[in-house]
Amino acid sequence: MTHTSTYRVRRVTGTVSTDDIIPARYKHMHTDPKLLAPHLFEAYLPGFVDTVEPGDAIVSDSVFGIGSSREQAVSTLLANGIGLVIAPRFGRILFRNCWNLALPAIEADTDRLAEGMTISLDLGRGEIRCGGTTLATFPEPPPFLLEMISHGGLLPRVKTRVTGA
Repeated sequence: MTHTSTYRVRRVTGTVSTDDIIPARYKHMHTDPKLLAPHLFEAYLPGFVDTVEPGDAIVSDSVFGIGSSREQAVSTLLANGIGLVIAPRFGRILFRNCWNLALPAIEADTDRLAEGMTISLDLGRGEIRCGGTTLATFPEPPPFLLEMISHGGLLPRVKTRVTGA
């Protein structure tokens, strides 16, 4: 299964916690991700949210998403139009929450992925490219995760399997 998409790289540096993604004080204030969206990286990268465009990829140089198990961090990324997260390592719960909500989370070397660069991701081949150059490779995600992406997340995939629709 080939799944190729194009993204603009948005770099973040240092270890990023889920509280850096969406400050804890907002996590229980709103249930609608659109109301959480303006607070993306509010304390960690003030003003960053104002520069985000639909289809951006968050690219980290360190561990991304350590901390709480709440899905609000992922739903806040999605509400801002983030379409991909790439990091050398992820907090395991955030990693799975990303895939559960159909946000590809790719563990790869990010050294060659520069701010503002346009990259293409081929999930089926495990490649991140810019132009004709492969900048990073990663193990192809298992078919189950690719199927979740194609269905729009875990719950839509389960619904399809249960109802046959």
